[in-house]
Amino acid sequence: MPAGRPSSYDPEIAADICSCISTCTNSLESILESEERFPAKPAFYRWMLDHQELRDLYARAKTEQLQILADEIQAIADEPQRGEVVTIKGDEREVKISDMIEHRKLRIDSRKWLLSKLDPKKYGDKTAITGDGGGPVQIITSIPRPPK
Repeated sequence: MPAGRPSSYDPEIAADICSCISTCTNSLESILESEERFPAKPAFYRWMLDHQELRDLYARAKTEQLQILADEIQAIADEPQRGEVVTIKGDEREVKISDMIEHRKLRIDSRKWLLSKLDPKKYGDKTAITGDGGGPVQIITSIPRPPK
């Protein structure tokens, strides 16, 4: 058997990769590198080009991964994250242990941005105003008079 990562399509391996994607927030690259039996990234993209069932499975897995990211936002906001704040004044070095609020805010904002770009219909800021049945809004310019 040749050494190195597989390049021939294997539906079982493809399903395992998508299962990993749907249960964590790791990048595709880090997932593919996590196991020797997984293909390199270019091979995986080739598999997706050639196999509709993999494209469908991958799309579903990415949607599930977005929900994990959305769920993380609440946990990050609710849980303090302790860290050291180091202040150096001249020769003095002061270390304080405190909540890393700015770091948590960055983590939340990064997730919100990513969610809004990857699934704007569900997580985006744009609000669509529609009329009856989802059609265009009708503007009434005059008030109809009741019949006599």
